[in-house]
Amino acid sequence: MFRGRSQETAQRSGVDAMMSLMAEVDPLIADALGRLAAEDVEAARDAEAALGWLTWGAGLSVITQEGLQHFLWYGLPMKWLTDTDHHRQVVAALARAFDLLELPRYAALCRSATTAAVLDAYERSDGEGRKAFHRADVASGICPPDIEELAWGSVMGLEESAALSSTAEILELAVASGELVPGSQGWKQRQRELVRAHLSHPWSEPGGRTLLEGIRDERLQTWLEGRRSPARRRILEPLVEAVRAPAELPDGVRDPVPRLGWLLGELTDGQALTRTGNLSRGFVQSAAGRFGWDFQNPPRTEDELYDLHQLRHLAQRLGLARRSGRKLVLTSKGRAALGDTERLWRAAARDLLTDREFPAALGELTVALLCTRDTVASSELDGVLAEVAHEVGWRSADTGDPPDDRDISWAWHQTTGLLRALDLLASGGDWQDRSYRLTPTGRAVALECLHHRATGPRSTPWG
Repeated sequence: MFRGRSQETAQRSGVDAMMSLMAEVDPLIADALGRLAAEDVEAARDAEAALGWLTWGAGLSVITQEGLQHFLWYGLPMKWLTDTDHHRQVVAALARAFDLLELPRYAALCRSATTAAVLDAYERSDGEGRKAFHRADVASGICPPDIEELAWGSVMGLEESAALSSTAEILELAVASGELVPGSQGWKQRQRELVRAHLSHPWSEPGGRTLLEGIRDERLQTWLEGRRSPARRRILEPLVEAVRAPAELPDGVRDPVPRLGWLLGELTDGQALTRTGNLSRGFVQSAAGRFGWDFQNPPRTEDELYDLHQLRHLAQRLGLARRSGRKLVLTSKGRAALGDTERLWRAAARDLLTDREFPAALGELTVALLCTRDTVASSELDGVLAEVAHEVGWRSADTGDPPDDRDISWAWHQTTGLLRALDLLASGGDWQDRSYRLTPTGRAVALECLHHRATGPRSTPWG
Protein backbone atom coordinates (compact mmCIF):
# COMPACT_ATOMS: atom_id res chain seq x y z
CA MET A 1 0.00 0.00 0.00
CA PHE A 2 1.30 3.44 -0.92
CA ARG A 3 1.06 6.38 1.45
CA GLY A 4 1.62 10.06 0.88
CA ARG A 5 4.19 12.00 2.87
CA SER A 6 1.51 13.84 4.87
CA GLN A 7 -0.08 10.51 5.92
CA GLU A 8 3.26 9.08 7.02
CA THR A 9 4.01 12.27 8.98
CA ALA A 10 0.64 12.11 10.76
CA GLN A 11 1.17 8.47 11.66
CA ARG A 12 4.66 9.15 12.90
CA SER A 13 3.34 12.00 15.02
CA GLY A 14 0.69 9.71 16.53
CA VAL A 15 3.29 7.08 17.32
CA ASP A 16 5.54 9.69 18.95
CA ALA A 17 2.66 10.80 21.15
CA MET A 18 1.99 7.18 22.05
CA MET A 19 5.66 6.69 22.95
CA SER A 20 5.55 9.73 25.17
CA LEU A 21 2.57 8.41 27.10
CA MET A 22 4.03 4.91 27.45
CA ALA A 23 7.36 6.31 28.64
CA GLU A 24 5.57 7.74 31.70
CA VAL A 25 4.22 4.26 32.54
CA ASP A 26 7.06 1.94 31.52
CA PRO A 27 10.17 3.12 29.65
CA LEU A 28 11.00 -0.45 28.60
CA ILE A 29 7.67 -0.80 26.79
CA ALA A 30 8.06 2.65 25.27
CA ASP A 31 11.52 1.78 23.96
CA ALA A 32 10.34 -1.53 22.49
CA LEU A 33 7.35 0.11 20.79
CA GLY A 34 9.60 2.85 19.43
CA ARG A 35 11.90 0.26 17.84
CA LEU A 36 8.88 -1.64 16.51
CA ALA A 37 7.48 1.57 15.02
CA ALA A 38 10.71 2.00 13.10
CA GLU A 39 10.00 -1.41 11.53
CA ASP A 40 6.21 -1.14 11.12
CA VAL A 41 4.04 1.72 12.38
CA GLU A 42 0.77 -0.29 12.22
CA ALA A 43 2.34 -3.19 14.11
CA ALA A 44 3.47 -0.75 16.81
CA ARG A 45 -0.09 0.56 17.16
CA ASP A 46 -1.48 -2.98 17.47
CA ALA A 47 1.19 -3.99 19.98
CA GLU A 48 0.62 -0.82 22.02
CA ALA A 49 -3.12 -1.55 22.25
CA ALA A 50 -2.48 -5.18 23.24
CA LEU A 51 0.11 -4.26 25.86
CA GLY A 52 -2.24 -1.63 27.26
CA TRP A 53 -4.89 -4.34 27.65
CA LEU A 54 -2.41 -6.68 29.36
CA THR A 55 -0.87 -4.13 31.73
CA TRP A 56 -3.88 -1.97 32.67
CA GLY A 57 -1.47 0.94 32.51
CA ALA A 58 0.60 -0.54 35.36
CA GLY A 59 3.71 -1.48 33.39
CA LEU A 60 5.48 -4.61 32.24
CA SER A 61 5.76 -6.20 35.69
CA VAL A 62 2.06 -7.13 35.84
CA ILE A 63 2.09 -9.29 32.70
CA THR A 64 1.69 -12.99 33.46
CA GLN A 65 1.24 -16.07 31.32
CA GLU A 66 -2.27 -16.46 32.72
CA GLY A 67 -3.15 -12.95 31.61
CA LEU A 68 -1.53 -13.41 28.23
CA GLN A 69 -3.35 -16.70 27.60
CA HIS A 70 -6.66 -15.13 28.55
CA PHE A 71 -6.00 -12.24 26.18
CA LEU A 72 -4.86 -14.37 23.23
CA TRP A 73 -7.46 -17.10 23.62
CA TYR A 74 -10.48 -15.17 24.86
CA GLY A 75 -10.15 -11.39 25.26
CA LEU A 76 -8.83 -10.64 21.77
CA PRO A 77 -11.20 -12.87 19.73
CA MET A 78 -14.28 -12.14 21.90
CA LYS A 79 -13.85 -8.49 22.96
CA TRP A 80 -12.01 -6.86 20.07
CA LEU A 81 -14.65 -6.16 17.48
CA THR A 82 -12.49 -6.74 14.44
CA ASP A 83 -12.13 -9.73 12.13
CA THR A 84 -9.91 -12.76 12.68
CA ASP A 85 -7.30 -11.56 10.17
CA HIS A 86 -6.75 -8.45 12.27
CA HIS A 87 -6.61 -10.60 15.43
CA ARG A 88 -3.77 -12.55 13.83
CA GLN A 89 -2.01 -9.29 12.98
CA VAL A 90 -2.30 -8.16 16.61
CA VAL A 91 -0.85 -11.46 17.81
CA ALA A 92 2.07 -11.17 15.38
CA ALA A 93 2.73 -7.58 16.44
CA LEU A 94 2.59 -8.55 20.11
CA ALA A 95 5.03 -11.42 19.50
CA ARG A 96 7.51 -9.02 17.91
CA ALA A 97 7.12 -6.60 20.83
CA PHE A 98 7.92 -9.44 23.25
CA ASP A 99 11.03 -10.20 21.15
CA LEU A 100 12.17 -6.62 21.62
CA LEU A 101 11.32 -6.79 25.33
CA GLU A 102 13.45 -9.96 25.62
CA LEU A 103 10.52 -12.09 26.76
CA PRO A 104 10.95 -15.12 24.50
CA ARG A 105 8.45 -17.41 26.34
CA TYR A 106 5.64 -14.93 25.80
CA ALA A 107 6.69 -14.35 22.18
CA ALA A 108 6.67 -18.12 21.60
CA LEU A 109 3.18 -18.39 23.11
CA CYS A 110 1.92 -15.78 20.67
CA ARG A 111 3.45 -17.68 17.73
CA SER A 112 2.45 -21.13 18.99
CA ALA A 113 0.36 -23.61 17.05
CA THR A 114 -2.04 -23.58 20.01
CA THR A 115 -2.78 -19.87 19.64
CA ALA A 116 -3.24 -20.27 15.89
CA ALA A 117 -5.63 -23.20 16.45
CA VAL A 118 -7.70 -21.27 19.01
CA LEU A 119 -8.08 -18.29 16.67
CA ASP A 120 -9.03 -20.65 13.84
CA ALA A 121 -11.72 -22.15 16.13
CA TYR A 122 -13.18 -18.69 16.82
CA GLU A 123 -13.30 -18.04 13.10
CA ARG A 124 -15.66 -21.02 12.78
CA SER A 125 -17.84 -20.00 15.75
CA ASP A 126 -17.66 -18.38 19.18
CA GLY A 127 -18.74 -21.65 20.78
CA GLU A 128 -15.92 -23.62 19.16
CA GLY A 129 -13.50 -20.88 20.11
CA ARG A 130 -14.46 -20.93 23.80
CA LYS A 131 -14.10 -24.73 23.89
CA ALA A 132 -10.68 -24.47 22.28
CA PHE A 133 -9.72 -21.77 24.81
CA HIS A 134 -10.72 -24.01 27.73
CA ARG A 135 -8.79 -27.00 26.36
CA ALA A 136 -5.69 -24.93 25.71
CA ASP A 137 -5.89 -23.22 29.11
CA VAL A 138 -6.07 -26.54 30.97
CA ALA A 139 -3.33 -28.12 28.84
CA SER A 140 -0.96 -25.21 29.55
CA GLY A 141 -0.64 -26.23 33.22
CA ILE A 142 -1.07 -22.59 34.24
CA CYS A 143 -4.82 -22.71 34.88
CA PRO A 144 -5.26 -23.60 38.61
CA PRO A 145 -7.29 -26.82 38.90
CA ASP A 146 -9.88 -27.59 41.53
CA ILE A 147 -8.54 -29.53 44.49
CA GLU A 148 -10.39 -31.53 47.12
CA GLU A 149 -10.32 -28.58 49.52
CA LEU A 150 -11.45 -25.97 46.98
CA ALA A 151 -13.47 -25.73 43.79
CA TRP A 152 -12.98 -22.33 42.15
CA GLY A 153 -16.15 -20.30 41.64
CA SER A 154 -17.31 -18.81 38.36
CA VAL A 155 -18.08 -15.65 40.38
CA MET A 156 -15.30 -14.61 42.77
CA GLY A 157 -14.72 -12.07 45.47
CA LEU A 158 -11.53 -10.06 45.70
CA GLU A 159 -9.72 -12.57 47.94
CA GLU A 160 -10.55 -15.55 45.75
CA SER A 161 -9.65 -13.70 42.55
CA ALA A 162 -6.29 -12.64 44.00
CA ALA A 163 -5.63 -16.20 45.20
CA LEU A 164 -6.42 -17.57 41.74
CA SER A 165 -3.97 -15.15 40.13
CA SER A 166 -1.19 -15.83 42.62
CA THR A 167 -1.71 -19.58 42.20
CA ALA A 168 -1.45 -19.22 38.43
CA GLU A 169 1.84 -17.35 38.91
CA ILE A 170 3.17 -20.21 41.07
CA LEU A 171 2.26 -22.67 38.34
CA GLU A 172 3.87 -20.46 35.69
CA LEU A 173 7.13 -20.44 37.64
CA ALA A 174 6.95 -24.22 38.01
CA VAL A 175 6.44 -24.67 34.26
CA ALA A 176 9.19 -22.18 33.38
CA SER A 177 11.66 -23.91 35.72
CA GLY A 178 10.82 -27.40 34.49
CA GLU A 179 9.39 -28.45 37.85
CA LEU A 180 6.00 -28.96 36.18
CA VAL A 181 5.91 -30.39 32.66
CA PRO A 182 2.37 -30.33 31.23
CA GLY A 183 1.56 -33.53 29.38
CA SER A 184 4.16 -35.64 31.20
CA GLN A 185 3.23 -38.65 33.34
CA GLY A 186 1.71 -37.60 36.66
CA TRP A 187 1.81 -33.89 35.86
CA LYS A 188 -1.77 -33.19 36.98
CA GLN A 189 -1.13 -34.75 40.38
CA ARG A 190 2.01 -32.62 40.75
CA GLN A 191 0.00 -29.57 39.68
CA ARG A 192 -2.59 -30.21 42.42
CA GLU A 193 0.19 -30.63 44.99
CA LEU A 194 1.63 -27.24 44.05
CA VAL A 195 -1.81 -25.62 44.27
CA ARG A 196 -2.55 -27.21 47.65
CA ALA A 197 0.83 -26.17 49.08
CA HIS A 198 0.36 -22.58 47.93
CA LEU A 199 -3.20 -22.22 49.20
CA SER A 200 -2.39 -23.91 52.54
CA HIS A 201 0.75 -21.89 53.33
CA PRO A 202 0.23 -19.57 56.34
CA TRP A 203 0.97 -15.95 55.47
CA SER A 204 2.06 -13.31 57.91
CA GLU A 205 -0.74 -10.97 56.86
CA PRO A 206 -3.46 -10.83 57.82
CA GLY A 207 -3.27 -12.79 61.08
CA GLY A 208 -1.40 -15.71 59.65
CA ARG A 209 -4.35 -16.95 57.58
CA THR A 210 -3.84 -19.22 54.66
CA LEU A 211 -5.23 -18.24 51.26
CA LEU A 212 -7.68 -21.12 51.62
CA GLU A 213 -8.95 -19.70 54.91
CA GLY A 214 -9.24 -16.26 53.36
CA ILE A 215 -11.37 -17.60 50.51
CA ARG A 216 -13.58 -19.51 52.94
CA ASP A 217 -14.05 -16.44 55.17
CA GLU A 218 -14.92 -14.32 52.14
CA ARG A 219 -17.48 -16.85 50.90
CA LEU A 220 -19.02 -17.15 54.37
CA GLN A 221 -19.45 -13.39 54.57
CA THR A 222 -21.00 -13.25 51.10
CA TRP A 223 -23.38 -16.06 52.04
CA LEU A 224 -24.38 -14.33 55.27
CA GLU A 225 -24.93 -10.90 53.72
CA GLY A 226 -26.43 -12.09 50.43
CA ARG A 227 -29.77 -10.79 49.20
CA ARG A 228 -29.79 -7.94 51.75
CA SER A 229 -32.52 -9.48 53.90
CA PRO A 230 -32.28 -8.80 57.66
CA ALA A 231 -34.64 -11.71 58.40
CA ARG A 232 -32.47 -14.07 56.36
CA ARG A 233 -29.34 -12.90 58.16
CA ARG A 234 -30.97 -13.46 61.58
CA ILE A 235 -31.66 -17.08 60.61
CA LEU A 236 -28.18 -17.83 59.25
CA GLU A 237 -25.90 -15.87 61.60
CA PRO A 238 -26.05 -18.35 64.53
CA LEU A 239 -24.74 -21.08 62.21
CA VAL A 240 -21.67 -19.34 60.74
CA GLU A 241 -19.11 -21.13 62.91
CA ALA A 242 -20.95 -24.46 62.71
CA VAL A 243 -20.79 -24.47 58.88
CA ARG A 244 -17.25 -23.16 58.51
CA ALA A 245 -15.84 -26.72 58.36
CA PRO A 246 -17.35 -29.92 56.90
CA ALA A 247 -19.90 -31.62 59.16
CA GLU A 248 -19.20 -34.85 61.02
CA LEU A 249 -21.63 -37.68 61.72
CA PRO A 250 -22.70 -38.58 65.27
CA ASP A 251 -20.61 -41.29 66.89
CA GLY A 252 -21.54 -44.78 65.80
CA VAL A 253 -23.37 -43.82 62.60
CA ARG A 254 -21.92 -45.75 59.69
CA ASP A 255 -24.71 -45.51 57.10
CA PRO A 256 -26.47 -42.16 57.39
CA VAL A 257 -28.62 -42.45 54.21
CA PRO A 258 -29.55 -46.16 54.09
CA ARG A 259 -32.68 -45.63 52.02
CA LEU A 260 -30.70 -44.04 49.22
CA GLY A 261 -28.16 -46.87 49.43
CA TRP A 262 -31.01 -49.39 49.29
CA LEU A 263 -32.38 -47.79 46.12
CA LEU A 264 -28.98 -47.90 44.44
CA GLY A 265 -28.65 -51.56 45.38
CA GLU A 266 -32.04 -52.27 43.79
CA LEU A 267 -30.81 -50.70 40.56
CA THR A 268 -27.75 -52.94 40.23
CA ASP A 269 -29.47 -55.01 37.55
CA GLY A 270 -31.84 -52.22 36.54
CA GLN A 271 -35.51 -51.67 37.42
CA ALA A 272 -38.28 -51.73 34.84
CA LEU A 273 -40.09 -48.49 34.06
CA THR A 274 -43.63 -48.00 32.85
CA ARG A 275 -44.45 -46.36 29.55
CA THR A 276 -44.73 -43.04 31.42
CA GLY A 277 -41.24 -43.47 32.88
CA ASN A 278 -42.32 -44.37 36.44
CA LEU A 279 -41.09 -47.29 38.51
CA SER A 280 -43.35 -50.32 38.31
CA ARG A 281 -46.37 -50.85 40.61
CA GLY A 282 -44.81 -53.93 42.18
CA PHE A 283 -41.61 -52.08 43.05
CA VAL A 284 -43.54 -49.10 44.42
CA GLN A 285 -45.68 -51.28 46.71
CA SER A 286 -42.66 -53.28 47.87
CA ALA A 287 -40.85 -50.05 48.81
CA ALA A 288 -43.91 -48.70 50.64
CA GLY A 289 -44.18 -51.85 52.70
CA ARG A 290 -40.44 -52.03 53.41
CA PHE A 291 -40.18 -48.55 54.89
CA GLY A 292 -43.71 -48.10 56.20
CA TRP A 293 -44.24 -45.00 54.07
CA ASP A 294 -47.61 -43.35 54.60
CA PHE A 295 -50.42 -44.33 52.31
CA GLN A 296 -54.13 -44.97 52.81
CA ASN A 297 -54.45 -47.48 50.01
CA PRO A 298 -51.73 -49.53 48.35
CA PRO A 299 -50.05 -47.06 45.98
CA ARG A 300 -50.46 -47.87 42.30
CA THR A 301 -47.86 -45.52 40.81
CA GLU A 302 -44.61 -43.84 41.79
CA ASP A 303 -46.41 -40.48 41.84
CA GLU A 304 -48.56 -41.75 44.74
CA LEU A 305 -45.50 -42.59 46.82
CA TYR A 306 -43.79 -39.23 47.06
CA ASP A 307 -40.95 -40.43 49.30
CA LEU A 308 -39.82 -42.95 46.71
CA HIS A 309 -40.27 -40.37 43.96
CA GLN A 310 -37.96 -38.00 45.87
CA LEU A 311 -35.28 -40.65 46.33
CA ARG A 312 -35.39 -41.67 42.69
CA HIS A 313 -34.94 -38.11 41.45
CA LEU A 314 -32.19 -37.42 43.99
CA ALA A 315 -30.29 -40.43 42.64
CA GLN A 316 -30.66 -39.10 39.11
CA ARG A 317 -29.78 -35.53 40.09
CA LEU A 318 -26.58 -36.83 41.71
CA GLY A 319 -25.68 -38.72 38.53
CA LEU A 320 -25.95 -42.07 40.34
CA ALA A 321 -28.83 -43.42 38.21
CA ARG A 322 -30.15 -42.81 34.72
CA ARG A 323 -32.84 -43.97 32.33
CA SER A 324 -31.79 -46.53 29.75
CA GLY A 325 -34.72 -47.37 27.51
CA ARG A 326 -37.47 -48.79 29.73
CA LYS A 327 -35.15 -49.29 32.71
CA LEU A 328 -33.69 -47.21 35.54
CA VAL A 329 -30.06 -48.28 35.91
CA LEU A 330 -26.97 -47.39 37.90
CA THR A 331 -24.28 -45.21 36.38
CA SER A 332 -20.61 -45.97 36.92
CA LYS A 333 -20.67 -43.21 39.53
CA GLY A 334 -23.60 -44.94 41.23
CA ARG A 335 -21.75 -48.28 41.34
CA ALA A 336 -18.77 -46.58 42.98
CA ALA A 337 -21.06 -44.90 45.55
CA LEU A 338 -22.58 -48.24 46.57
CA GLY A 339 -19.43 -49.13 48.47
CA ASP A 340 -18.64 -45.65 49.77
CA THR A 341 -21.17 -44.42 52.35
CA GLU A 342 -19.01 -41.38 53.20
CA ARG A 343 -19.07 -40.16 49.63
CA LEU A 344 -22.77 -40.97 49.31
CA TRP A 345 -24.06 -39.01 52.30
CA ARG A 346 -21.92 -35.96 51.59
CA ALA A 347 -23.07 -35.96 47.96
CA ALA A 348 -26.69 -36.22 49.10
CA ALA A 349 -26.15 -33.34 51.55
CA ARG A 350 -24.59 -31.10 48.89
CA ASP A 351 -27.54 -31.73 46.57
CA LEU A 352 -30.25 -31.68 49.20
CA LEU A 353 -31.76 -28.54 47.68
CA THR A 354 -33.24 -28.14 44.24
CA ASP A 355 -31.25 -26.24 41.60
CA ARG A 356 -34.11 -23.75 41.11
CA GLU A 357 -33.35 -20.43 42.78
CA PHE A 358 -36.52 -19.64 44.75
CA PRO A 359 -37.24 -23.05 46.34
CA ALA A 360 -33.50 -23.57 46.93
CA ALA A 361 -33.20 -20.26 48.80
CA LEU A 362 -36.22 -21.03 51.00
CA GLY A 363 -35.07 -24.63 51.40
CA GLU A 364 -31.73 -23.37 52.68
CA LEU A 365 -33.48 -21.28 55.33
CA THR A 366 -35.73 -24.22 56.23
CA VAL A 367 -32.65 -26.35 56.88
CA ALA A 368 -31.07 -23.52 58.91
CA LEU A 369 -34.18 -23.12 61.10
CA LEU A 370 -34.30 -26.87 61.70
CA CYS A 371 -30.63 -26.75 62.79
CA THR A 372 -31.27 -23.99 65.35
CA ARG A 373 -34.57 -25.23 66.83
CA ASP A 374 -35.60 -28.40 68.64
CA THR A 375 -38.81 -28.30 66.59
CA VAL A 376 -40.16 -25.97 63.93
CA ALA A 377 -43.86 -25.59 63.22
CA SER A 378 -45.34 -25.23 59.75
CA SER A 379 -46.81 -21.88 60.74
CA GLU A 380 -43.37 -20.57 61.76
CA LEU A 381 -41.86 -21.69 58.47
CA ASP A 382 -44.66 -20.03 56.52
CA GLY A 383 -44.35 -16.76 58.44
CA VAL A 384 -40.55 -16.41 58.53
CA LEU A 385 -40.04 -17.44 54.92
CA ALA A 386 -42.78 -15.10 53.73
CA GLU A 387 -40.96 -12.26 55.51
CA VAL A 388 -37.69 -13.14 53.73
CA ALA A 389 -39.46 -13.43 50.36
CA HIS A 390 -40.94 -9.96 50.88
CA GLU A 391 -37.57 -8.42 51.86
CA VAL A 392 -35.76 -9.98 48.90
CA GLY A 393 -38.54 -8.93 46.53
CA TRP A 394 -39.00 -12.18 44.63
CA ARG A 395 -41.44 -12.05 41.75
CA SER A 396 -42.90 -14.67 39.45
CA ALA A 397 -41.10 -14.77 36.11
CA ASP A 398 -44.46 -15.42 34.41
CA THR A 399 -46.80 -12.97 36.13
CA GLY A 400 -44.54 -10.56 37.99
CA ASP A 401 -46.54 -11.21 41.16
CA PRO A 402 -44.91 -11.85 44.55
CA PRO A 403 -45.10 -15.43 45.88
CA ASP A 404 -48.32 -16.25 47.70
CA ASP A 405 -48.83 -18.53 50.71
CA ARG A 406 -49.07 -21.61 48.50
CA ASP A 407 -45.79 -20.77 46.73
CA ILE A 408 -44.01 -20.35 50.07
CA SER A 409 -45.37 -23.58 51.49
CA TRP A 410 -44.59 -25.61 48.37
CA ALA A 411 -41.00 -24.29 48.33
CA TRP A 412 -40.12 -25.46 51.83
CA HIS A 413 -42.10 -28.69 51.52
CA GLN A 414 -39.73 -29.78 48.73
CA THR A 415 -36.88 -29.76 51.26
CA THR A 416 -38.74 -31.30 54.19
CA GLY A 417 -40.14 -33.95 51.84
CA LEU A 418 -36.68 -35.08 50.77
CA LEU A 419 -35.39 -35.05 54.36
CA ARG A 420 -38.34 -37.23 55.33
CA ALA A 421 -37.74 -39.60 52.42
CA LEU A 422 -34.13 -40.00 53.59
CA ASP A 423 -35.39 -40.73 57.13
CA LEU A 424 -33.62 -37.65 58.49
CA LEU A 425 -36.71 -35.74 59.65
CA ALA A 426 -39.43 -36.55 62.17
CA SER A 427 -42.84 -34.84 62.19
CA GLY A 428 -45.69 -34.58 64.64
CA GLY A 429 -48.28 -32.25 66.09
CA ASP A 430 -51.65 -31.20 64.80
CA TRP A 431 -52.27 -31.96 61.15
CA GLN A 432 -53.17 -28.32 60.61
CA ASP A 433 -49.83 -27.14 61.99
CA ARG A 434 -47.28 -29.93 61.76
CA SER A 435 -44.01 -29.66 63.64
CA TYR A 436 -40.67 -30.92 62.36
CA ARG A 437 -37.37 -31.89 63.93
CA LEU A 438 -34.13 -33.24 62.54
CA THR A 439 -32.74 -36.55 63.72
CA PRO A 440 -29.14 -36.37 65.01
CA THR A 441 -27.97 -37.75 61.67
CA GLY A 442 -30.31 -35.34 59.90
CA ARG A 443 -28.64 -32.42 61.66
CA ALA A 444 -25.21 -33.56 60.40
CA VAL A 445 -26.55 -33.85 56.84
CA ALA A 446 -28.25 -30.45 57.13
CA LEU A 447 -25.04 -28.80 58.40
CA GLU A 448 -23.07 -30.35 55.54
CA CYS A 449 -25.64 -28.93 53.12
CA LEU A 450 -25.23 -25.47 54.64
CA HIS A 451 -21.42 -25.82 54.69
CA HIS A 452 -21.47 -26.39 50.94
CA ARG A 453 -23.88 -23.48 50.41
CA ALA A 454 -21.79 -21.16 52.55
CA THR A 455 -18.25 -22.08 51.49
CA GLY A 456 -18.67 -23.78 48.12
CA PRO A 457 -18.00 -22.19 44.73
CA ARG A 458 -20.26 -19.31 43.79
CA SER A 459 -22.05 -18.84 40.49
CA THR A 460 -24.03 -15.77 41.57
CA PRO A 461 -22.95 -12.55 43.33
CA TRP A 462 -24.97 -13.41 46.46
CA GLY A 463 -23.54 -16.86 47.03
